[in-house]
Amino acid sequence: MIEPLVLALLSESAPRADLAAGFEEEGVPLAVEPASGAPEALAHEAAKRAVLGVGVGGDGDRLVLVLAGGPARPYLVAPASEARSFGHDAARIVARRPLRRAG
Repeated sequence: MIEPLVLALLSESAPRADLAAGFEEEGVPLAVEPASGAPEALAHEAAKRAVLGVGVGGDGDRLVLVLAGGPARPYLVAPASEARSFGHDAARIVARRPLRRAG
């Protein structure tokens, strides 16, 4: 099994398609796996498993991005309703490009 560069562990209610679309539009591959738990815990687990150390966790309410080598707190947080924009910003962090929005 090939380890993902960026991994998202998302609950059933998370907006998977919109999140993936944001990553795809920025040209950054994203692997998505179903999971259950709090967004922060999912993001930390995803970051541990992702080759680049970038993990996303989410549910129907929130999306969280964590960097494995960064602080314990989330690097980026957004409401699930902003999944596509969050995907753009998360992908830009991976690609080391400026964010499109503040937050």
